[in-house]
Amino acid sequence: MRRSLVSLSVSLAFLGVLGSSARAQINQVGPYSARSFEAPRFPLGPLAGHDMNSQPDGWMLFDANRGLANLQAALVQSSVVRSGAQAVKWDAAQMDRGTFGELRRNALFDLTTGVIEIELDFYLASSANPSGAWGLYTQPAPHPQSAQLWWEIDRSNEIRHCSTSSRQWIRTGVFVARDRWHHVRSVVDIAGDRTAIFLDGVLVATGRPCGVYANLPAHGFTQLTVTGAGDDALYFDNFTTRERTAEHGLSVDLERVRVGRRAVLGFRIAGDPALGGSSYALLGTLSGTTPGVALGAEILPLVPDTLFLTLLGALGSPALPGFTGQLGSHGTAYATFDTQVPIPVGMAGLTAHFAWFTYQPSIAVSEPVAVRFIL
Repeated sequence: MRRSLVSLSVSLAFLGVLGSSARAQINQVGPYSARSFEAPRFPLGPLAGHDMNSQPDGWMLFDANRGLANLQAALVQSSVVRSGAQAVKWDAAQMDRGTFGELRRNALFDLTTGVIEIELDFYLASSANPSGAWGLYTQPAPHPQSAQLWWEIDRSNEIRHCSTSSRQWIRTGVFVARDRWHHVRSVVDIAGDRTAIFLDGVLVATGRPCGVYANLPAHGFTQLTVTGAGDDALYFDNFTTRERTAEHGLSVDLERVRVGRRAVLGFRIAGDPALGGSSYALLGTLSGTTPGVALGAEILPLVPDTLFLTLLGALGSPALPGFTGQLGSHGTAYATFDTQVPIPVGMAGLTAHFAWFTYQPSIAVSEPVAVRFIL
């Protein structure tokens, strides 16, 4: 009971801070990092797009038996969603039986750090005849026959991934439960010659890119795949492809939070393995990311305000699990924030930013992540 009361009091303080803050401007972040399939950008019905250059976002559906197909098998729908009001249903039963299918999203951009992150929420439906495998594949541009990253959920629901240019398939022993939402973050570090897969905030696999690159290539496209199409379906939402622009990353499973309902935010901290065992803290602000807070030679990209101080004062309490502690051996951690109560409608339009930092034995800071509150 005491834990619930502490959590609720901090949540109410958090919401009160948000409700009293000035309304922030929400900007469209661009076609290659759109976080949602919401109207009016995506109407209900077949996923907009047909070729790699079409808008929005350049979606294309390929069926190995039929070639370039229309998008009738991939529908923007409102019945099964992770956040917001709409998500995509890729219905394998609409593909040719036994085919290999690709649902591609064009995401062509130059790389500077070479650390690519692909995130999405997905829900794999049960069926009498499940597909042979569902997977994710990302590829550079121009498009050589070599993926940067490739992993699959096989017919037994186990995750396996492809590592090194010899295409060595490795089983993880991790099984994905059907008929529930999951969050997956795939990381490919080209310069660092390593890959990682996180499921629901937990590291499930590490490997090496499936290609050797003399020079840093541009990112080409990211695609979902289905092998031996059965009668199951993959629902997905919050599909994001981006380049990590700071050495240490932070991501959140709900970058858009709808007001008028309770929300639980899941944060994934992605530091370098060299930071394993370091003490860290996660904080937030409603006042932007610059000029930030000087921590030695580093700058934490958060402007101190009432929200910042509220979270700082509650660190270590049951209300903020994972907001402080020690990073795991791979330099990672997971934190959650439960609003406990429905978010006031008046908060629509606000944006909060979060970032983490280590303070022992050395100081390191992350890039910020934004959480937008929408109607």
